[in-house]
Amino acid sequence: MQAGSETAGGKSDSSGGGADPQKEATYWREQHSKQPYPKGGSYEQFEHAYKTGYNSFFKYPGQNFADVEDDVALGYEEAKPGAALPWDTVRPAVNAMWARLGGIISPRDPSRGVREWL
Repeated sequence: MQAGSETAGGKSDSSGGGADPQKEATYWREQHSKQPYPKGGSYEQFEHAYKTGYNSFFKYPGQNFADVEDDVALGYEEAKPGAALPWDTVRPAVNAMWARLGGIISPRDPSRGVREWL
């Protein structure tokens, strides 16, 4: 088995058999400005949030974002580089990554960002 391909319960299967971090970074770089949450913030300011979302999705396989959010937020803040925004600002971006990886937002439907009612 390849490193990084193991997840509990096969949860990565809902994202097309796993996710490539480079492809996700490219996707979010292209889609960032189309999302409702940036409010003028650059991709670079949110990049750590997207990485946090990606890494935490696989760190907590099979769990809901809401159930692990406190741990994810703490990890985000502890590793936050200087240009990154505070958790309260980037939380929707992390949640969007979880939604995409979890199959809530299909990779075939890139025009859908974060559902605003979340």
